[in-house]
Amino acid sequence: MMGENIEAMKKRELLRSQIDSIGLSSLMDEKFETVDPEMVLTDVVAKMRAKNLHEMPVTENGKKLIGVISYRSIIRRKNLVIGTKVRSAMDLPPDISPDTMITKVAEQFLSTGYRQMPVLKGSKIVGIISRSDIAGIIPKIKDLKAIKVQNIMTRQVQTAQEDEPIKNAIETMRKLDIRTLPVVDGEGRLTGIIGIRDIVNYNWNGGRRETKGEISGEKNPVEVKVGSLASEAVVTISPEATLNDAVKLMSSKKVSALPVVEKEEMVGIVTLYDVVELIASFGQRDMVYMQITGLEEEDRFSLDVMEREIQNGLAKIAKITRPQLFTMHVTKHHGAGNRSKYSLSARLFTANGAFIASSVDWSLIKATVDLMNVFDAKVMGMKEERLDKKKRSRREP
Repeated sequence: MMGENIEAMKKRELLRSQIDSIGLSSLMDEKFETVDPEMVLTDVVAKMRAKNLHEMPVTENGKKLIGVISYRSIIRRKNLVIGTKVRSAMDLPPDISPDTMITKVAEQFLSTGYRQMPVLKGSKIVGIISRSDIAGIIPKIKDLKAIKVQNIMTRQVQTAQEDEPIKNAIETMRKLDIRTLPVVDGEGRLTGIIGIRDIVNYNWNGGRRETKGEISGEKNPVEVKVGSLASEAVVTISPEATLNDAVKLMSSKKVSALPVVEKEEMVGIVTLYDVVELIASFGQRDMVYMQITGLEEEDRFSLDVMEREIQNGLAKIAKITRPQLFTMHVTKHHGAGNRSKYSLSARLFTANGAFIASSVDWSLIKATVDLMNVFDAKVMGMKEERLDKKKRSRREP
């Protein structure tokens, strides 16, 4: 098995080299739109809608970067009124230069949740790099473009009911830190898809007078149904399709998420985030990159114990194959009384491939332990399968 680990690590190092040999300058767009910090949010949202953008750089004199305004930053903040200036809602982006490695940029997309980020020389913005640009390298790399969609898709799909109020979809997006929800009918059939842009565009229409607090559930929102804003033209893909197929389809249809459908049943979803996550997993780092999302403030006291259990699980797995990147999302389901059930979904990238696992329990810690046990069993299963394959090959004449 040690020999296989060495070969797997060599292959990953070769792929990392292929990815990072692609210069960021060759991918970034040198023509870009900016906004002034004194613009009001309604004007900015109108501009973002017209340009089909989720984020825009905030600059002084169109050159010096001072921040980024995004749909995410707008929907995350409470009680923003229509006349709010960009300066009050912008965030500081990570520092990315034309020399930054592609795998590092991919990692920054994971940690920030941005869809596009400014590229800087000093404090001057010289370009924009997007998740689509990063995903666009997939067709150039043979071993990546052949990966099946079913091996990278998220199987536990969070959906929105077409007859539920928009405020529920907003709350789901905020809680899970996601931007797109497939829409289903009462029988669970896929009928549409709704994104954060659809919601923000509707609620920040210049003719409407609701505050951000009203649309995010802090006050009484207008009871608009999800189905009335959702797009019915859903672009789907088969689990047997390749990553190359998925990236090209997203690019041609200008979408960031593809529900995965098999025999008219939705079995998963694959997104640009998943593709960027795969690319980030090849980054060169001394420690495993670990990210936990969706944890509510009241549960953060459990974070230290959760991280310890994850590290213990990864240490066991490291005896078989080297872990590279671990991401986990927590979904909290509020039950009767004060009891809550936790659903965990996670993805682990190792030197020998990617693994997906999930767990559910009333205890967040127990769910974490169970999750790592599932990963351990899957890695052990991979090891035994490879050993059996070796034995069979030796017996064959």
